[in-house]
Amino acid sequence: MIRVALADDHPEVLLALRLLLRLSDEINVICETSNGQEALDCVIQFQPDVLVIDIQMPDLDGLSATKRIVDLSLPTRVLVISLNRGSFVARQVAAAGAKGFLAKEDLPEFLLPAIQAVHRGELFFKE
Repeated sequence: MIRVALADDHPEVLLALRLLLRLSDEINVICETSNGQEALDCVIQFQPDVLVIDIQMPDLDGLSATKRIVDLSLPTRVLVISLNRGSFVARQVAAAGAKGFLAKEDLPEFLLPAIQAVHRGELFFKE
């Protein structure tokens, strides 16, 4: 079972993520948050296997939250999602220490494989 935390400031995106992940027997969503600080708090408290976080979040953006998770040497691997795509954004995400990146438009097709890959310790960057 892959323990996943979700973080996005748009309730409709959180709902879509949750519905997509319900299609898999191997995913257990353990917390959902609407800002970067809550996402960091969730990771510290529950240590999910994978955090799926939006790049643009209130209180603490997704890249800053990712850097803090990496700096604290927490075992959670991070998959960053964004409305924006491209190699510039992907490089920023990688530099922050995330193990994966997806544009939100690719979520229906690639969310589950991305989580599985990141959980296995592989990189999954879909620019």
